[in-house]
Amino acid sequence: MSSRDLKKEVGLVRANKHYLVSIEGLPSAKVHDIIVNEEGKRALVTALSHDAVEAMLLDTFEVRPGQQFEMHPQGNQLSIGQHLFGRVVNALGDPIDNKGSFPPKNYPLVLESGAGDLAGREAITEQLITGFSVIDTVLPMGKGQRQLLMGSVRSGTETFCKNVIQNQVGANMVCIYTTIGKPETYVRRLAAELLQSEAKDYTIVVASSSEDPVPLSTIAPSVALYIAEYFCEEGRDVLLVFDDLYTHAKNLRETALLEGHLPGRESYPGDIFYRQAHLIERAGNFSGKGSITLLPIIQTDIESTTDLIMTNIMGTTDGHLAFSAERFARGIFPPVLEEESVTRVGKHTQSVVQKQLSTAIGSLLADMKEQEHYTQFGTQVSESTQSVISMGTIMRSLLNQNENENIDVVTQVILLSLVFTSFSTGKEAPYFKKNYTVLKQAIQEGKELASLRKSVQKEESLDTFLAVLEKKVPEIAKLCRE
Repeated sequence: MSSRDLKKEVGLVRANKHYLVSIEGLPSAKVHDIIVNEEGKRALVTALSHDAVEAMLLDTFEVRPGQQFEMHPQGNQLSIGQHLFGRVVNALGDPIDNKGSFPPKNYPLVLESGAGDLAGREAITEQLITGFSVIDTVLPMGKGQRQLLMGSVRSGTETFCKNVIQNQVGANMVCIYTTIGKPETYVRRLAAELLQSEAKDYTIVVASSSEDPVPLSTIAPSVALYIAEYFCEEGRDVLLVFDDLYTHAKNLRETALLEGHLPGRESYPGDIFYRQAHLIERAGNFSGKGSITLLPIIQTDIESTTDLIMTNIMGTTDGHLAFSAERFARGIFPPVLEEESVTRVGKHTQSVVQKQLSTAIGSLLADMKEQEHYTQFGTQVSESTQSVISMGTIMRSLLNQNENENIDVVTQVILLSLVFTSFSTGKEAPYFKKNYTVLKQAIQEGKELASLRKSVQKEESLDTFLAVLEKKVPEIAKLCRE
C-alpha cells in the first residue's frame, strides 16, 4: 500500500478517557505511530485490538466521539544534529524556546529499540570527570556507567547534575538534560542556568513539564535516549540525565490504571520494571562508537530506600549516590552520603594511586564516624583517637566544595593526600580552609610542584606517592599562613 493510500485511512473516535482514546479504523496503524485529527492535534498509538486502535493524546484538546484521525503525513520524525545544542525541545523534539525553527526533520523517531548485545559493548575504562573530589576520587564514575542519584526533594540532585554538565567545558562531551513532569518554572530556571553558560555549546534540554499531557512525560526519556544514541553513533561521548524516574513511574502507573490494566505491587503496572530497565540498559560504552553515561534521578518525599521504584532501578544500574537534604541545607556540596553510596565499575577507571587513596579516605571517614560515636559518651579520648577525628574532619572539609567549583583529578589527589602526610600534623580543619585557595593554586600551577603532578599517574602505589609528596611538604608549608 502506498503512502498516498495511507493518508486516506480514517479512524473515528468511539470513546475516550482523559488523554486515552479508542479509535475505530486505521488498519495500517502500528504501535508508536503518530496520528492526527483535522486540526493537526497529535496522538500516539499505544495498543491495537481486532477492531480498534488505542492512542494517547500528545496535545491538549477536546476529544469528541466521531472525531476523525488519520496517519500523520510525515510519519514519526525528528530533526537531529548540531543545531540542537543550546536549545530546549519538547518530548517530540520540537523547539519550545522561541529561538527559531529547526532544519527539516531528517530522522525517523524510534521510541523502542533494543539495548544491544554484549558483543557490541566494551569494558568501561575511561573516567567521567565531574570536578568534585568526593565523586572523582572517592566514588568515581566511568564513561558509559549507569549511576542512580537518589535523595529526597531538595537534596541537591538536580543542582549536582547541572554543575557536572557545566564542568564538561572542553571535554568533548554531549550533555542532555531531560525533565520529566517538572513544574514549568523549574524547567525555565534550569534551562536558563545551563544554556546561558558555556555549557550551551554542547547541551540539549529535553523538557516535559507538569503542564504538558502525561503521555509526553512518559515518552520524554525515550526521545532523549534516541537523541543520545544519534551522537553516540557519531563517536561522541554523551552524558544523559533523567530528572526524574520516580515521576516517570507515577505517570506510567496513572496511564496503566486508566487503561484498565490489573495493578501490580503498589498499584504500578506489572511491566514497570521492564519498561524502566529497558531504558537504562540502552546506556553503556559501545564498540566502535561513543558512550552514553546515564544519571537517572529518583527524587522522593520519603527517606526509605526499599521503595519499589527505588529498588528496581538500583538493581539495574552500576551503583548509586545517596544525597542528603540535611547536608545540602547545611551548605555541604556535593551533599553525598559516602557510606551509603556505591560505584561498581567506576574504580576500574582510576589510576593505582587514585584507587588506593579512595580506599584510604573511605577507611578514614568510617573510623572518624566510629570514634565520634564513642566520644559522645564522654569517654576519655586517646591521642590516636584525636588524630583520627582531626584527620577525618580535615578530609571532610576538603571534600566540601563550592557548587560551581571544578577541580582537576591530579589536584584532587595531591590535595587530599596531604591529609596523610606530616603536613596535617598538629593542624585543624580551619587551617586548611584558610589556605585552601593558595594550596589549590600552587598544586595546579606551581612550577616547583610540576614533578609532583606527574607522580600522580606514574607512581605504582599510594605509599610511594606519599613518600614523594612528603619531600615536598616543606615547600608547600611555606606557601601557607598560620
